[in-house]
Amino acid sequence: MRKLAVAFVLICLVPTVYAQEGRGGGPFIRARVESETVKGAPYSAEVINQSIQTLSDGNRIVRTTTSRVYRDGEGRVRREEDRPSGSPGITITDPVAGSSWVLNVDDRTARQSPMLSRIYNAVLGQNGDMERLTVLLNGQPSVFVAPNWTARGGGPGAEQNAEERLPPRVIEGLRVEGIRRTSTIAAGAIGNERAIIVTTEEWTSPELKALVLSEHSDPRTGTSTYKLVNVKRAEPAASLFQVPADYTVQTAGPGARGGRGGPPQR
Repeated sequence: MRKLAVAFVLICLVPTVYAQEGRGGGPFIRARVESETVKGAPYSAEVINQSIQTLSDGNRIVRTTTSRVYRDGEGRVRREEDRPSGSPGITITDPVAGSSWVLNVDDRTARQSPMLSRIYNAVLGQNGDMERLTVLLNGQPSVFVAPNWTARGGGPGAEQNAEERLPPRVIEGLRVEGIRRTSTIAAGAIGNERAIIVTTEEWTSPELKALVLSEHSDPRTGTSTYKLVNVKRAEPAASLFQVPADYTVQTAGPGARGGRGGPPQR
């Protein structure tokens, strides 16, 4: 059931997200969309995503991706993700117009589609089952942990979950509020000799209504980190949120038509 849920989520997100599946270990899928219009809080920043898996012989598998995010005072967002293929993946989301654009730098096209989902990211475990889903509600990330049916087979109390509010701190010059979620799988629940402890910390800026730092640790799959760095509070250039005039716009859906680019239609 969880695999079907993940498939449904990804199908819904295809027009507006990037997905990545790790190799040589538990797959990790990331999805990025904006949840609501956040006005009056423009910013730009670099984004670092990193996952580290430590093997039994001490060897490590480290994967790092970099991207950039820009948000203007009206809540429009542009994301640029560096890719091994060369050209970055670029999306523009306009919650005011209710549309998003995926820009293809190589063939100079922009695929336009409506904004449908508010999923922020999803994490898959070693068996391809969804372990954790983060949804932005009112600008705040809310984490949902999928039921661990295998662990539940161990009987009542096989898995325990706890949530803890953390004292505010400053990250990248921003005051952030944190929350730590801990999931403990009891010894023997899934054949484990000792308890398995999985932790997630998320630090959010109330002023920006943006996730600044997320750290997820699972001894079965390793650690993953999402972090904003080099945060700037200035208004980004308006051109970043416009489809270039020499791009061909492709509209998703029946009766779609192509046209030249330009500012997104309001």
